[in-house]
Amino acid sequence: MKLRNKVILIISPERWGNLYVSKHHYALALAKKGNKVFFLNPPRLFKSVSIDIQDVEKNLMIIDYRLIIRGSNRLPMILRKRFHKNLANRIMQSINGSIDITWSFDPSSFQYMRAFGSQINIFHPVDVHRSRFEKAIANYADLILATSDRILERYKSFDKPKFKINHGIADYFLSSKCNHNNFIKHPNRINVGYVGNLHYQYLDTAILEQIITHNPDVDFYFIGPYEKSNIGDKRFNSTFIELLTNLTNTHLVGEVASKDLPGYLREFNLFLMCYTGDRNIAEMANPHKILEFLSTGRVVVSHYIDEYRNQDHIICMGRRNCDLPELFSDVINKLDYYNDKNKSKERISLARNNTYDRQLNRIESILENNL
Repeated sequence: MKLRNKVILIISPERWGNLYVSKHHYALALAKKGNKVFFLNPPRLFKSVSIDIQDVEKNLMIIDYRLIIRGSNRLPMILRKRFHKNLANRIMQSINGSIDITWSFDPSSFQYMRAFGSQINIFHPVDVHRSRFEKAIANYADLILATSDRILERYKSFDKPKFKINHGIADYFLSSKCNHNNFIKHPNRINVGYVGNLHYQYLDTAILEQIITHNPDVDFYFIGPYEKSNIGDKRFNSTFIELLTNLTNTHLVGEVASKDLPGYLREFNLFLMCYTGDRNIAEMANPHKILEFLSTGRVVVSHYIDEYRNQDHIICMGRRNCDLPELFSDVINKLDYYNDKNKSKERISLARNNTYDRQLNRIESILENNL
């Protein structure tokens, strides 16, 4: 099956907004190919029962809806299927047409994917979710795609096609025409970029604080929300964020729209990732932002990332988080070595091999050969 001229419903656990992760990028890439794409936001609370549809890009529409019954996931599956079917019918009436492909990134809603009557139902976990939700939705999927071996392993008991597809990267991260932003306060110092939600529950704040305070002559820039955003509204690290506001070598840039991000990334000498990758291996097995960092050619110092376990020449990883402060010191002392031309080219080449267009071509091949 070619992913062209189809009607595709994407079910996302994150809302549409200024910040894009894989679900948003797939929606944009599919719409660009000429598909009619509906992006189903998570249900809203305290909103009218009507279903709202809004055009946001050519061929791309956002659907907002409210659950009539809350707590439906506690119902037995036989009742949940009826509930999902009823809700799916309301959504189908609103879009006034049929759906060719239901593509879900969210096992916590519409586990009964067949409720939409699509020809093909794709479950695409890019994160680790609750086991009972994962098992429920996998039962009704025709195809399972995952971004890491660790996540794919969770579905080994399901007798259906299962494939690993790496995260993708948007074309504008690889464009030479991106704008440069003059936000660096001390250009003559080493400037480190961190990108992500600072309230992420897996952020290793203790090790990150150690790295920052042990390197007072290095500037650390934090790009990403530290309040509510479309990719998260929980607050896990308020004390750490308060610390960052008081240190002289840390700078909170805040939320930057995904399309503007490349112009910021190219200003940094290196990137830092510091999640609890040594303790939460499956959850941290393949973070989305790695490819965006690699697109600059600059070195990345990171916690353990299982998908890059044999690519130390690409990413400088600490097998244990307690090793990260020493590893970081080693990299900044040999920055010219880690950022040399050959290493830079290899990182950029890896990013180029994983554009969303290339990932969609790989998925097309999987669909044609297995369904």
